[in-house]
Amino acid sequence: MAAEDLTDAYLRTLRVEKRTEFSDRKETGLSARALPSGTITFAFRMRSPDGGTQRAVIGQYPDMKLAEARRRASVLRTAVRDGGDITAAARKAVAAAEADLSKGIPTLMEVLEEYEKQMSSKRKTWRRNETGAECEAIRRIRAVFPDFLSMLVTEIELTQIAAAMNSYVPKSGQVKANGQVSRARAYLMPVLDWCAHRNRFDKVGLGRPFKIDVVDLRQTYDPASDDYDIVGSRDRALDHLELARVMPLLIWPAPKDLAMKMKVEDDLRPAALRFLLFTCARLDEMVKMRWEDFRENSGLWHKPYVKTISGPPRQQYLPLSDAAIALLKSLPNFETRQGDQLVFPNEAGNFMGNWHRITKAVQRESGTNDWHRHDLRRTGASIMKALGINARVIDEILAHNAKNEDDGTSKSLEAYLSSVHLLDHVEDPKKVALDKLAEALCFIESDLQNQ
Repeated sequence: MAAEDLTDAYLRTLRVEKRTEFSDRKETGLSARALPSGTITFAFRMRSPDGGTQRAVIGQYPDMKLAEARRRASVLRTAVRDGGDITAAARKAVAAAEADLSKGIPTLMEVLEEYEKQMSSKRKTWRRNETGAECEAIRRIRAVFPDFLSMLVTEIELTQIAAAMNSYVPKSGQVKANGQVSRARAYLMPVLDWCAHRNRFDKVGLGRPFKIDVVDLRQTYDPASDDYDIVGSRDRALDHLELARVMPLLIWPAPKDLAMKMKVEDDLRPAALRFLLFTCARLDEMVKMRWEDFRENSGLWHKPYVKTISGPPRQQYLPLSDAAIALLKSLPNFETRQGDQLVFPNEAGNFMGNWHRITKAVQRESGTNDWHRHDLRRTGASIMKALGINARVIDEILAHNAKNEDDGTSKSLEAYLSSVHLLDHVEDPKKVALDKLAEALCFIESDLQNQ
């Protein structure tokens, strides 16, 4: 241990390559321990009358100035000379401080609930549904990381998280669940960043009111990063021969050959899949569609919320093709419909589920394979592109983030033309496009069946 005439100026510029301890020549027993990271800790050490060595950590520089460290060292030296056990007292003080600190450290579930309150107005995935059920983000995190919910958030380690992701077994019975694990990881990552005031939460006032030192999930491996079925390289679309075999099964009542447990007259899923083809909608949008969202007089489907990558949720008014409207009117619940009732409910009137099972049944009976519900949306978009539909129009149907300035149009000009009724007799290009899509799909279905 090197002896130094310690000063505040010396400590401010002190840099070491390895842990080094400097004893203070001015105050017996006081030392400054310096680390390569720049941390400097004041400590006290002195031999007691019984021959033992007493130790205590005093504080860290610069939070504690040198003068205060010397004053405390003087008090400790007197205590040792009087026979006091400052080592035991220091350990007791540290234990008490840690106990007080742990009371302020929340569990992961408590942090999730805090974050939900902050983000429910900004992110749909953090918003509870109409029945008050858990939001999607917490539901995904609960499914993949259930063992961590009751743990203090500071006790969760990266190795534990990685092990949970690698060992997760989906309840659906599928061989893999890389998408589920990846989503849970993606939802949990910003929560921990918010706790640690990290990345996009590093500006003052954006993070959690009280900062907590927690792990960074970016240091874990995302299992979806090299999964072909998940990454953006997937471009599966059904061809005309597959559509000709699939579409006859997408009807109501559900074909008996699909062999579902539900009564064929109660199973609206096949017809719902046809509706997805006609509208290029997302499954979640269709599942949550209510009759009040179908504006029969104008032929519009009002989507209160459509998926968005950034910013607040958006809404969409999608003009439906004549074929899509006819499909809705053919459903058994159309005549008795109430505004708040689901368009495609299960037999109990709740959200329809088991989409993986019905998809597999349609694949089995049609002799097709390797397509998902989202591929129906991609198939519709591909057909419209082949029919020469403008890419901007397709983007608007898909509710992608297209802006007016992308093709030089003006919102104010559109509002003016609408106000003077010059647009009353102009067909919506999205309606025209979806009618052409439905016409093509119906032609494929009938033409190849008659061959």
